[in-house]
Amino acid sequence: MDRHLLIAGQGRSGSTLFYNMLRHTLMDFQLFDLEVPAAKVIHLDGNTCTKRPYDIFNVPAILKAAQGRKTVDLIVTLRDPRDILTSRHRRVPDDYFYAADHAYFLPTNGAPTFTAPGFLQVQKAIMEIARSGLFPQGVFYLKYEDLVQDPAGVQAMLGKQLGLTYAGRFEDFHQQDISASFAHALNGVRTLDKGRQRKWADPEHRARIIDQFTRFPVLHDIVQGLGYEPDRTWYDALTAETAS
Repeated sequence: MDRHLLIAGQGRSGSTLFYNMLRHTLMDFQLFDLEVPAAKVIHLDGNTCTKRPYDIFNVPAILKAAQGRKTVDLIVTLRDPRDILTSRHRRVPDDYFYAADHAYFLPTNGAPTFTAPGFLQVQKAIMEIARSGLFPQGVFYLKYEDLVQDPAGVQAMLGKQLGLTYAGRFEDFHQQDISASFAHALNGVRTLDKGRQRKWADPEHRARIIDQFTRFPVLHDIVQGLGYEPDRTWYDALTAETAS
């Protein structure tokens, strides 16, 4: 039976970077030069692979469309919530792109609107899918930090767990042709920058972090649950620095 690799999860967590790594290297799969919903291509013959963060909300429908046609493996993209909440996008230069409650929707034509689901809605959907039993073979959780720090290790682990074969290295993704829409989402094509982590800790983002974690304290539980912090001492230190 043919296969479909479904990449979904948190936005601003490296899904575009990862997908272009796959476009550069993955063998025996059809990949696309635009972000397309899985439901629109699941009917195509052969193995296919799509990435669209908000497909996490459509997993049951995607599996139903694939039934009897393709087996589906889910790769969920994750990142330190604090870096997601302080991320930027070229099409929204004057505001943070992704908040706990909403995110910007980017229409093909027209101005961005702050109407898309935010971090918490997506995280809830991820947890519901994880507990649903829809993927008895398991779900592959891909952290942005691991992808950037050790692309070769992630490539090897993904290949072993999902039975994938490659021609080329993930870290050479920037040498391929990348569509304008993907280049925008990447905020420009460049080599891997392993220093692009913990940007949230820059002084310019303190007010943003304090605002989000004050209004949505459940974020503390998620940060700890994902293994980014053992407790809340980081936040106490941040607020103390701000007060002083």
